[in-house]
Amino acid sequence: MDLGLNDEQTMLAETAKDVFGRAAGDPGHAPEDGLALRTDVWAAVARLGLTGLTVPEEYDGAGAGVAEVYAAMSAAGAAAATEPLIHGAYVASWLIGDLGDDGQRSTWLPRIAGGEAVVPLAHAEPGRSWMQDRTTTVTGGALHGTKTAVPVADAASAFLVTAVEDGDLGVYLVEAGADGLTLDVHRAADWTRSALVTFDGTPAVRLGDGSGSGDRAAAALRAFRRATALGRIAETAYAVGLAETALSMTAEYLTVRKQFRVTLNKFQVLVHRAAQMYSDVELTRSMALWATAVAETAGGLVVGTASGDGSGDGDGGDSLDLLTSTADEAFAFVAGQARQIAEEAVQLHGGIGMTYEARISHVAAGLTAVTQAFGGVLETRSRVLASGSPESAPSALLHNELAQEA
Repeated sequence: MDLGLNDEQTMLAETAKDVFGRAAGDPGHAPEDGLALRTDVWAAVARLGLTGLTVPEEYDGAGAGVAEVYAAMSAAGAAAATEPLIHGAYVASWLIGDLGDDGQRSTWLPRIAGGEAVVPLAHAEPGRSWMQDRTTTVTGGALHGTKTAVPVADAASAFLVTAVEDGDLGVYLVEAGADGLTLDVHRAADWTRSALVTFDGTPAVRLGDGSGSGDRAAAALRAFRRATALGRIAETAYAVGLAETALSMTAEYLTVRKQFRVTLNKFQVLVHRAAQMYSDVELTRSMALWATAVAETAGGLVVGTASGDGSGDGDGGDSLDLLTSTADEAFAFVAGQARQIAEEAVQLHGGIGMTYEARISHVAAGLTAVTQAFGGVLETRSRVLASGSPESAPSALLHNELAQEA
């Protein structure tokens, strides 16, 4: 089974890698409040069409598939780029595409596609796990509650906020600068800016018809599960690019850094550790590509699949369950590999690898941030362990089902 990218996807990855690579620059000095969004790079990324990959063509996007997302995010990872494609564009386009009404889609999707709007998801809450019921509430169109670890909040045009109204879950659109909205910005693990966001009677508009019915709440939950599952798979692609760069930088360092008048690649134990890094990177790539292939066959990027009736037909319940379980399995595995690769890269660089001025520290920070995305690896791993998946290998690897369906 060939899980590699085709020629067009490879060209997309190479073009994206060139754009991100030219923007890498010098790490400079550590900012106390974290790294701000590089608006010039974001504009270049938008011109390339990366911000609109997951937006349907009718809304000025590319209508691309999961494999194209893999190509873009692995290229971003290779350059340790911090542009919020996943958290500022892709997840928002999936949620608005699935849940938004015609007006909301027409208003926001073209802006997301053109890089004019950055719309992060605000879901995590202090003291609550990712999948627990939300404490943030909406009453009469006014939002009350607190969200934590909201990425790129200070550069956001709007927020997509998960909240409960009349006992039903919904996703609500809150424009930046709205009354009652406050930000407490801090540094995230990868030196980008994250924020604690507080809503105190903030005006909020529900995605969709706003009926608050049980069916609408179920649709919101399905859309949320689908968008965050695809987000996790995109994070594994980003981790692949970071891991590849960590390996190449470490291998190069071992060939030039000297101890006792000989280069470090003459020490057998260090060579063995580098060889293990290579194995870890290849395993990471294989798992990320497998998850991407499953998402493609499950219809993971077709707008509207989240509104299936859950019957298991077409893109309904079974496809969503397959997508979410695959995302969890892949994310848990890749996040574990990411932490191992980050630690080895820093240790093989020695003390210099821990300094902000060393580029390897930024790669390691990016790998660390992957482990904290979408509720973090610990909670994801607990869901995987609670399922039957740890007891058997993925079915696609056992029976080659993906190749048969293709």
